[in-house]
Amino acid sequence: MKIIKAILNFFKKKPKSNPTNSVSKEPLLKTSREEFEGQLQVIEGALPNDLFGGFHVSYPVGSVNSGGLPFPEFKPDGKPNPEFGSPIMNGDGFIIQVDFDNPIGPQVKTKLMKTPCYYADEATKVGTKHHGLMGFHNMGITRMSMVLGGRNQLNTATQPVRFKNQTNGSMLATYDVGRPYVIDPKTLELVTPIGRASEWMTAQPPMVPWPFGLIQTSAHPVFDPITQELFTVNYSKNKKSYTYLEQSIHHLKHNREKFKSKLEELADRLVDHKSTDHVKSEVNHFFHNLNDHVEGKKHDPEEPKGDVFLNLLLWTGTGPLTQWTLSDQDGSKLAIYECMHQMGLTEDYLILTDCSFKFALDMLFDNPFPESKLIERLIRRLATVRMEPFTTTYIVKRKELTAGGGNATAYRLDKPIPLETIHYSCNYANPGGVITLLGIHNAATCIAEWVRTFDKRALDGNPVDPDYYSLFAVGSMDVSRIGKWKIDAENLKLLEDQSSVYWNAGNYEEENLGPNTWAISLYGYRGILSALEPVKEIKQMWFLTDGTVKNLLTKFVFNLYKDYEHRKISDDLILKLTEKELPFGMTRLNIDTMLPEEYFQFERNVFPRGVHFIPKKTPTPSVPEELDGYLVSPVQVGNSTTTPTAYSSEFWIFEAGSISKGPICKLTHPKIKFGFTLHTSWIPEINSSDQEFIISTKEDYQEVLKNLELGVDRKFLEEFFEQNVYPHFN
Repeated sequence: MKIIKAILNFFKKKPKSNPTNSVSKEPLLKTSREEFEGQLQVIEGALPNDLFGGFHVSYPVGSVNSGGLPFPEFKPDGKPNPEFGSPIMNGDGFIIQVDFDNPIGPQVKTKLMKTPCYYADEATKVGTKHHGLMGFHNMGITRMSMVLGGRNQLNTATQPVRFKNQTNGSMLATYDVGRPYVIDPKTLELVTPIGRASEWMTAQPPMVPWPFGLIQTSAHPVFDPITQELFTVNYSKNKKSYTYLEQSIHHLKHNREKFKSKLEELADRLVDHKSTDHVKSEVNHFFHNLNDHVEGKKHDPEEPKGDVFLNLLLWTGTGPLTQWTLSDQDGSKLAIYECMHQMGLTEDYLILTDCSFKFALDMLFDNPFPESKLIERLIRRLATVRMEPFTTTYIVKRKELTAGGGNATAYRLDKPIPLETIHYSCNYANPGGVITLLGIHNAATCIAEWVRTFDKRALDGNPVDPDYYSLFAVGSMDVSRIGKWKIDAENLKLLEDQSSVYWNAGNYEEENLGPNTWAISLYGYRGILSALEPVKEIKQMWFLTDGTVKNLLTKFVFNLYKDYEHRKISDDLILKLTEKELPFGMTRLNIDTMLPEEYFQFERNVFPRGVHFIPKKTPTPSVPEELDGYLVSPVQVGNSTTTPTAYSSEFWIFEAGSISKGPICKLTHPKIKFGFTLHTSWIPEINSSDQEFIISTKEDYQEVLKNLELGVDRKFLEEFFEQNVYPHFN
């Protein structure tokens, strides 16, 4: 026990001060949750007079306890904060809107995504009478309560939609583990969830009666502007991936402290053991006999278990969801091993993939005791596996989807795409039944991994700079790729001989790296996410690269991917270029030739966090439409002469066809503060939503509470919802 206490005390210590990173210097992840409206100021260049519409960016901003980011190391009372070091993806969703149509100048508005579970989180946060067992806690990449369930944080993306009989349309706010919500473009307020709670299947075991069930879906549903239909999925992973989840939840609810004590004793013995096989055997034995290890109320192993499922959902803006249960062409249920973060759509087909992003239930619940770094180290050692170095792909033929729902076939391709994929886009046109899929292949990378407080840098074994705690652990372990894949959808063949892959290590011995694919993050092209017109053929793409970063390449990730099978760059060269820290950049890629045509390199300590194409209001006759516009990029700027100890959050505007010239305008506002952003979107006009079909929050959750079983205190939960949730919704 003395060893355990010594280790725990070590992790409680504050990091040693760094003369170059004094207390007056703002943290890299400094992020504000403040909602406000104001006017952006031009700080450099001139704002184009034909830039119009509404630009949006989504990102997470910490918890109801944290006051933004980074997660504090200590609580106000001086005690260690169990949220410290949580992954950045675990945070309430926040949207910034920039309105370029206001005659007095570009206006900015920000809004927290306040779902029903957000208000439950507020009512049970640290310091409230309900916190105890009801309170939500950061458990790895999601936030959960043992009584109330999982948080739907809506922090990932916005998707414009305009259904039939709508003039203005709306936007969706999305997340991988929660129902999408329609939001009003004018106010950014939530309007309605998509589908009633009872229409969605939950991924947690049936024995867990949570009002806020874990709903696994896609953060990137697809909208067809022609048919004005929205498609998404509702699925579970193969239950074998979390065999011990049911009993763990049981003991967390009934015997938490004893469970924690026993697991820490186990972690103390095993966390640094040389044999992984021995560690796995001991841990499996521990959980297999958990009832014997943990005193108190026993878990009943005969409680009902769930089953694997994958449903395709269709919504047309009104009424209930239409659902099809999917099986492959052999009649087998589809087992998703990683997640379905992204979907694809063409005029005749839907594309479903097993994406290389471990945003699923076994990862969500990866540390039941977030305050214990010892347990976290043990669980990460056992639970973390390399991403599959390929992408299993399914095709749904839209003509086979029977009206009213039922069963449908998701045809597995003859072979997977031979690289891992997180994000991709498809040409809407599929002439002759041939799909063109553009895949972003982040080689040897998993964005569900984050930098832990106990991580060491791969480069020198030194502790990671605390500024980088919580960020995605995406230090480059190889160059990324962009694939243009041709798929014969009728014959279910991946046409590798007609496909091509672009990758480029750049001029890494030179100061100007030039076009490269080091750590591709986000990308854009004209018409991406449009609710009004499909992109029949993607002709030009702009993508961001994040280079190499010493503090993002941890020893753990290096060892995980050092034997990557598709390697282009040797391990030794990876370390050499990580030492050099290759810069961030933006590249324009010609999709016809799959060759780069232009490049812009950002200065050191300047971080582009997204890129979005906005067409010019008045077309330029001499310019191809795919180049006739602007790029808007949220940029975190750390080399400001006016604020040398802080990062400025800015919006940079580029001419789409001449990015090498650099930004033509820079905008900012003193209250905007982001340390990291996720996906972007754009709409040509900011109007109030004309969504008429609206699901009542009270009726929705009254039905949920009514159907909860297994001895739940319904009266208590009903009173809790009446007092803390329903008053915030009409």
